Amino acid sequence: MANEIGSTLLNSLTKSSFDVGNMAKVLAEADVAGPLNIVERKSEKYNTELNALKYLQANLTAFNTYAKDLASPDLFTKNNVSSSNEAVVSASITGSATAGSYNIESMQLAQAHTVISGKTFGSQYDAISNGTMTINGQDITIDDSNNTLEGLQRTINASGLGVTASIINNGGQYQLMMSANQTGAASQFTVTGHPDFAGADEFAAVPGAEGQDAIMKLNGVQVSNSTNSFSDVVNGVTFNLNSQAVGTTQVVSIASDTESAVTAIKDFVLVYNQLDTILKELGSYKPLTAAEMEDPEKEFTGDLAGNSLLRDLRTQIRESMRGELAGATGSFDSLSSVGISFDRYGQMQLDEAQLNSVINSDMGSIATLFSAGGTATDNFVDVTGSSARTLEGSYALNITQVAERATVAGDTAVAAGGVDLSAMTAAERTFSIGVDGGAVVDITLAAQNYASPQEFAAAMAAAINGNADIMASGARVSVSLDAASNLNITSNRFGSTSGVDISAFAPAGFSAAATDIGQNVDGTLTMSNGATVNIGAYADMNDGRKVNISDFAVDSSGAAADIRGLKFEVQGGAIGPRGTIDFTEGFGSKMFNTINNVLEADTGLIGQRVNSLNDRLGELEERREKIDVRFEKMEMKYRMQFSMMQSIMSQMQETQSFLTQTYNRPQQ
Repeated sequence: MANEIGSTLLNSLTKSSFDVGNMAKVLAEADVAGPLNIVERKSEKYNTELNALKYLQANLTAFNTYAKDLASPDLFTKNNVSSSNEAVVSASITGSATAGSYNIESMQLAQAHTVISGKTFGSQYDAISNGTMTINGQDITIDDSNNTLEGLQRTINASGLGVTASIINNGGQYQLMMSANQTGAASQFTVTGHPDFAGADEFAAVPGAEGQDAIMKLNGVQVSNSTNSFSDVVNGVTFNLNSQAVGTTQVVSIASDTESAVTAIKDFVLVYNQLDTILKELGSYKPLTAAEMEDPEKEFTGDLAGNSLLRDLRTQIRESMRGELAGATGSFDSLSSVGISFDRYGQMQLDEAQLNSVINSDMGSIATLFSAGGTATDNFVDVTGSSARTLEGSYALNITQVAERATVAGDTAVAAGGVDLSAMTAAERTFSIGVDGGAVVDITLAAQNYASPQEFAAAMAAAINGNADIMASGARVSVSLDAASNLNITSNRFGSTSGVDISAFAPAGFSAAATDIGQNVDGTLTMSNGATVNIGAYADMNDGRKVNISDFAVDSSGAAADIRGLKFEVQGGAIGPRGTIDFTEGFGSKMFNTINNVLEADTGLIGQRVNSLNDRLGELEERREKIDVRFEKMEMKYRMQFSMMQSIMSQMQETQSFLTQTYNRPQQ
């Protein structure tokens, strides 16, 4: 720089004038060259490391999706379901199903009750008489606003009576047809009262379309349902009747989905080795060839060579996959016990034959080896989930209250001979009920004779559950008879959001209104430090048997609770001590949490370093801005100095010219 400045100055001075702007710029650049060079070298260094870390972050995040799959207990509890004839019976897994097989005979399909008028019309716009039509005890008024076939259809469909009216064209003659919105025997309804639909013209059931329940035999036991979908017969399984096949049996089999587990483990081994290769390349000291330098996949090779962060990361990853697993069940307590080992280069090797043999013989032990999970010593307690914040340990469970459903009981026994509503008015056959906090609705039972208390209870349940508002809310009830033949109406929901509120209804044995609210499970879990967590505070709002501990829960000492994120369900049982809930972390879970921890923005190994580098680059940018300001000031200073110098030189040249002209004139 000094030689450059000197040459520029010398060249300028030998001319009649010199470039003030260029000279000022050259000198100002020389003044800030040292500090600027330091900033640029540090910026390049920090950016190189930062870009390499971002590349590493992206690969760790992608890798952790595979670790997350392996850490999930659901992977090892998946089941496959198959049917010997799906055209007759199909099935699906809807929850925690037990492996096994079921013999299904499809005896009868559910149907909705359908009726059609005997009276025919020339068109859908033909007039009908004013009057009243009664559907299931509810009156439909026909007047000048709707006294056509099409007008009556619209009025019925807008009435909310649980039936749908249609106009059919039967060879040029139009008839009114009505079908129940729900299938099942309880979908039967009656249509009476209008003079145009009386005698030979009255509504009659369509042959083969009577309301009926679906019926099947499950391992020889006959069960019925209002729809063709049986979801409450076997826990976690829904059976669907697709066609009737009396006398033939279809086999529905439920078996563990070992293929998904094997695939997840194989994928994990593959991406682990890919990640190991990436870590080695990032820390490589080997110079790249010209061809490698042009390869985009080698862009970050060597950028973290000698970086202690990279060494610490590799150590943490390897430690999370080595050794024996405390809390593992059975004989499988290490990766080597299921066919996974490491070669001398750190690459993971998989013996697929050994893995398949182990999975087919003991899926439960494999689940414990890889996933995070818990078990309870009490058979009425099921551990259903956890989070990255749930710590390994054994936690004593004490129950002070089990979850209950809301139940209202009649105060008068239902007569042994049943209930006859055939002669009662609609008002006498109507009661009001609210379920699970939903709107209170009016329910009108059909005007008929219910021959037994059981038939009457079934009709009440069907009428309540078939109400459009109750169905839309997702609420359901069961109606049963106790030992004294009193009716009990019970919400299907457990917990404090379970509720039943019924008005007085003498035919059902309710001489006065009755109401009840359910309750959530409550009790404590004891932490390793002796402090407790109240489980009732974390009861599920939709099912009071379930407990979902918050990720931010604290125990009675004010410390972060060991059981943060733990999920479990108490199905019933006694009040008092209920054994322990034991939580362990498998290798997949350990790896997932290790990667999550190093990526954590504020506290993680990589997260902290990325933040630090961003801060340092910000500081360097501030220094660069200050250097730019100094450059501008120095350039201005030199401009002024050279301008003054140029002015002086110009004056000297003028003096020189004057003297030359004066003393070089010829002598007179």
